[in-house]
Amino acid sequence: MQKKILSDQTLEELKRTEKKHKSIIKFHIVSFIILIGIAVFMTLENDISIYTVLPLFFTPIYIYSLLNLKKVKDEIKVRTAHIFLQKRMQDLK
Repeated sequence: MQKKILSDQTLEELKRTEKKHKSIIKFHIVSFIILIGIAVFMTLENDISIYTVLPLFFTPIYIYSLLNLKKVKDEIKVRTAHIFLQKRMQDLK
């Protein structure tokens, strides 16, 4: 499946993409909390192991997801501002 670029998506598609990214981020937050809990527990029980640094391996994925959500929100903001300005210009005519 080929992804559409944000600038090629309609406003409704952007809003759906935003909802999808928000649900993915919620999943990432829950999984990150679980990983932190496992890391702390395993460190206290068995000293330092691979489970101690496991949350660090997944941190770039979480950051990438947050950046993607920010891009989608920025695109939606630009689109809505553009639509608002177009309507305002038509009202002034």
